[in-house]
Amino acid sequence: MSTSSSGVSSSTVNGTTRVTGMSGFNVDSVVEQLMTAEKAKKLNKLEQKEQLAEWKQEAYRDIITDVQDFYNKYFYGSSDTSLLTAKNFNKFTVNSSSKAVSAAYNSSASAGSHKVFVSKLAKAATRTSGAVTGDVKGNSALDYAKLGGESFNITVDGTDYTVSFDANAFSSCAGLSDAQTIIQTTIDKAVGSNKLKVGVTGPGIVSITADDTGVNKISISAAASDSAASALTALGFGTGSTTSNRLNISTATLKDIAAATGLKFDTDGGLDFTINGVNFSFDQDDSASDVINQINKKNCGATLAYDEISNTLVLKAKATGAGNRLAVSDTNGTFCSSILKNYTEGQDAQLTVDGVALTRSSNTVDYNGVTYTLNDVTDTDGDGEVKAGEYATISGTLDVDSVYNLISGFVKDYNALIGTINTALSENYDSDYPPLTDDQKEDMSDEEIKNWEAKAKTGLLEDDPTLRSFLTEIRLTMLDSISGLDTSIFDIGLDTTDTYKEGGKLVIESEDKLKSAITNNLTDVINLFTQKSTDYPGVGQQWRNLNADQLKTRYKQEGLAYRFYDVIGKYTTTLNNSKGYKGIFAEKVGLEGSTTENDNELSDNIDKYKKAISEEEDRLDDYEDSLYIKYSKLESYLSQMNTQLAALQSYLSSSS
Repeated sequence: MSTSSSGVSSSTVNGTTRVTGMSGFNVDSVVEQLMTAEKAKKLNKLEQKEQLAEWKQEAYRDIITDVQDFYNKYFYGSSDTSLLTAKNFNKFTVNSSSKAVSAAYNSSASAGSHKVFVSKLAKAATRTSGAVTGDVKGNSALDYAKLGGESFNITVDGTDYTVSFDANAFSSCAGLSDAQTIIQTTIDKAVGSNKLKVGVTGPGIVSITADDTGVNKISISAAASDSAASALTALGFGTGSTTSNRLNISTATLKDIAAATGLKFDTDGGLDFTINGVNFSFDQDDSASDVINQINKKNCGATLAYDEISNTLVLKAKATGAGNRLAVSDTNGTFCSSILKNYTEGQDAQLTVDGVALTRSSNTVDYNGVTYTLNDVTDTDGDGEVKAGEYATISGTLDVDSVYNLISGFVKDYNALIGTINTALSENYDSDYPPLTDDQKEDMSDEEIKNWEAKAKTGLLEDDPTLRSFLTEIRLTMLDSISGLDTSIFDIGLDTTDTYKEGGKLVIESEDKLKSAITNNLTDVINLFTQKSTDYPGVGQQWRNLNADQLKTRYKQEGLAYRFYDVIGKYTTTLNNSKGYKGIFAEKVGLEGSTTENDNELSDNIDKYKKAISEEEDRLDDYEDSLYIKYSKLESYLSQMNTQLAALQSYLSSSS
């Protein structure tokens, strides 16, 4: 900070406050000019070199990102666009004449149709209980005299109804038989006829059961207008009554289930049993959901569920097929003999494909490159004989457009990458536009700075040897012949551009020729891209440890996709090979988001520039201090001379 008044100025530099200008000699101005000249000798150049290195790294990494995106799309994993896997070239449109069978054609399949006859589906072994709850039933005698004018709710398979009795409904009731008829008529009026059946036993206990085989779940509750639950009380549905014929697995305990199933506990109210050799222990107060969750959590090869429609607990083997059994045994109590008592063995699927009989433990059947999913039997009369109309016809036709789009998409993205690299290599660097210094920026507008830096960043990768080597290698992958394969890109309708400036871009010379190759010579097209080296196959890091001759052999034997995989990996991998080297780009400029981001040649150079800049700034600080000392002394001498001159002038003036 500096201040001035009448030619006198004070400034603080490097923590030192100086007062200058006492003699009329402007020390600050002199030092500033000298410092500007001194900075221009080295500091400005160092800062410009650092900036250029950072810009070059940014430009390089932009291209590397494009390379990685290209790699991830076409040469990594098993995505739908990966050129490494044959399945993406062998795509089929599949149709089935019946919902009973669906199918998927795999990469080894051939186009064509197949007749599939299914006589049996694979099923899992099951063990089921009987009904785990009783009917909706009261626990005290009906008091019909108190039902007049009352209402209650009844829910049938999720639909709510309100049952309301007339005030005088029971005024002429002669007994339980009449009361049963009145209650039945009133419920039928609310719910509909022939759905529910009302029963009244000798002691006057009311029960409500399904009269229609289509009705499953029934429950009753107090009407919203009946806060005292008068109707339910009069019907005999008090505390302890069964108000639903279905299980609430969250609240119902094993003890509640015991009444309907005959389940017995040991003397401590516990249960111990095994399922497929896995031990389980429960208490009579455990809820049904606790039992279900614990069994399903353990790896016992089976799952337990409550089937609300049948009102049963069902233990089902996880795997289908006749060979997958459910072995259960009781240790204490009768859970297995009372709950898991009804055993149904598993069943294998039985089918014929084009007349060949097959038996499988699963409803997913792989046969001759086609995966069939069996959804239902086609044997409508159940006699096991294949007849017209009792089979599904599966048709698979090669999806030529899908394969064409895959290859044309690759060509488009390849050309975009080639274009980006060619542009970077051919742009001319203009040394007349070096990075701006801070002093230069102070005299420019934001727009001027933006335009200048755009020109300064142009051509930073001009004729870069590493980038040019990469470009050459990926271009050659498309052109070099492949051992054991007579097909080239030219044979399937691809070609390179004639224009030199295009730098090796591809063109689809003939759409018809490419589609014809896909249709008639698909195996050759697949091998052109996906053929693996016979001597040194595979992906992963192991190939980077091969010696030069082995790598040459691998390259000659590989299809295009594996060559791209190798070349791009050679430049971008961040993992060390056996000699301790990472990918060429990784070593040179580093890949963002990896261990090489700050550990690479260019980052090391940038760090060296930063260190040199810091050292130069320290030197300049010392130099500035020395200038102030030097010129402050000069100013002091001038000030003394001015004082002496003034005294002399004053003396001469007074003497005269």
